[in-house]
Amino acid sequence: MSRSKIARVMIYFSEKEYAALKKFAKKSDKPMTQVIREGLEIRMSDQMDPYSTGLKEGLNKAMEIAQTAKGGQMKFPSGKSFGQMVSEEIEAYADERLREIKQ
Repeated sequence: MSRSKIARVMIYFSEKEYAALKKFAKKSDKPMTQVIREGLEIRMSDQMDPYSTGLKEGLNKAMEIAQTAKGGQMKFPSGKSFGQMVSEEIEAYADERLREIKQ
Protein backbone atom coordinates (compact mmCIF):
# COMPACT_ATOMS: atom_id res chain seq x y z
CA MET A 1 0.00 0.00 0.00
CA SER A 2 1.61 3.26 -1.06
CA ARG A 3 1.51 6.25 1.26
CA SER A 4 -0.02 8.48 -1.43
CA LYS A 5 -3.11 6.27 -1.63
CA ILE A 6 -4.04 6.10 2.04
CA ALA A 7 -5.97 8.39 4.37
CA ARG A 8 -4.89 8.62 7.97
CA VAL A 9 -7.55 8.10 10.60
CA MET A 10 -7.38 8.35 14.36
CA ILE A 11 -9.46 5.86 16.33
CA TYR A 12 -10.01 5.90 20.08
CA PHE A 13 -10.36 2.62 21.98
CA SER A 14 -11.01 1.87 25.61
CA GLU A 15 -8.12 0.08 27.29
CA LYS A 16 -10.16 -3.14 27.22
CA GLU A 17 -10.90 -2.81 23.49
CA TYR A 18 -7.28 -2.01 22.72
CA ALA A 19 -6.03 -5.02 24.69
CA ALA A 20 -8.54 -7.30 22.93
CA LEU A 21 -7.54 -5.93 19.51
CA LYS A 22 -3.85 -6.35 20.28
CA LYS A 23 -4.40 -9.93 21.50
CA PHE A 24 -6.51 -10.81 18.45
CA ALA A 25 -3.97 -9.30 16.04
CA LYS A 26 -1.13 -11.21 17.68
CA LYS A 27 -3.13 -14.45 17.64
CA SER A 28 -3.96 -13.85 13.95
CA ASP A 29 -0.33 -12.91 13.19
CA LYS A 30 -1.52 -9.69 11.55
CA PRO A 31 -0.84 -6.00 12.26
CA MET A 32 -3.61 -4.31 14.23
CA THR A 33 -4.21 -1.91 11.33
CA GLN A 34 -4.91 -4.84 9.02
CA VAL A 35 -7.35 -6.37 11.52
CA ILE A 36 -9.18 -3.03 11.75
CA ARG A 37 -9.33 -2.64 7.95
CA GLU A 38 -10.62 -6.21 7.53
CA GLY A 39 -13.25 -5.66 10.22
CA LEU A 40 -14.44 -2.46 8.58
CA GLU A 41 -14.55 -4.13 5.19
CA ILE A 42 -16.66 -6.99 6.52
CA ARG A 43 -18.96 -4.68 8.47
CA MET A 44 -19.54 -2.34 5.54
CA SER A 45 -20.11 -5.14 3.04
CA ASP A 46 -22.54 -7.06 5.27
CA GLN A 47 -20.51 -10.24 4.81
CA MET A 48 -21.41 -11.47 8.26
CA ASP A 49 -22.47 -15.09 8.36
CA PRO A 50 -26.20 -15.85 8.66
CA TYR A 51 -25.93 -16.81 12.36
CA SER A 52 -24.20 -13.56 13.30
CA THR A 53 -26.60 -11.54 11.15
CA GLY A 54 -29.63 -13.22 12.75
CA LEU A 55 -28.20 -12.77 16.24
CA LYS A 56 -27.57 -9.07 15.62
CA GLU A 57 -31.05 -8.55 14.13
CA GLY A 58 -32.71 -10.34 17.04
CA LEU A 59 -30.79 -8.36 19.64
CA ASN A 60 -31.50 -5.09 17.82
CA LYS A 61 -35.22 -5.93 17.94
CA ALA A 62 -34.94 -6.72 21.66
CA MET A 63 -33.31 -3.31 22.24
CA GLU A 64 -36.08 -1.60 20.28
CA ILE A 65 -38.75 -3.34 22.37
CA ALA A 66 -36.96 -2.49 25.64
CA GLN A 67 -36.77 1.18 24.69
CA THR A 68 -40.35 1.54 23.44
CA ALA A 69 -42.17 -0.49 26.10
CA LYS A 70 -44.01 1.59 28.72
CA GLY A 71 -41.83 0.18 31.51
CA GLY A 72 -38.74 0.99 29.48
CA GLN A 73 -39.53 4.70 29.63
CA MET A 74 -38.98 4.88 33.40
CA LYS A 75 -36.06 7.24 34.12
CA PHE A 76 -33.39 6.77 36.75
CA PRO A 77 -31.52 9.56 38.56
CA SER A 78 -28.70 9.13 36.03
CA GLY A 79 -31.09 10.43 33.37
CA LYS A 80 -31.10 7.14 31.49
CA SER A 81 -34.28 5.24 30.94
CA PHE A 82 -34.67 1.61 31.94
CA GLY A 83 -34.88 0.78 28.23
CA GLN A 84 -31.59 2.53 27.52
CA MET A 85 -29.86 0.70 30.35
CA VAL A 86 -31.16 -2.69 29.18
CA SER A 87 -30.20 -1.85 25.59
CA GLU A 88 -26.64 -1.01 26.64
CA GLU A 89 -26.36 -4.41 28.34
CA ILE A 90 -27.78 -6.19 25.27
CA GLU A 91 -25.37 -4.33 22.99
CA ALA A 92 -22.39 -5.23 25.19
CA TYR A 93 -23.48 -8.87 25.15
CA ALA A 94 -23.90 -8.82 21.36
CA ASP A 95 -20.46 -7.31 20.82
CA GLU A 96 -18.86 -9.88 23.13
CA ARG A 97 -20.73 -12.79 21.57
CA LEU A 98 -19.92 -11.73 18.00
CA ARG A 99 -16.24 -11.39 18.94
CA GLU A 100 -16.32 -14.93 20.33
CA ILE A 101 -17.92 -16.22 17.14
CA LYS A 102 -15.25 -14.60 14.97
CA GLN A 103 -12.40 -16.21 16.94
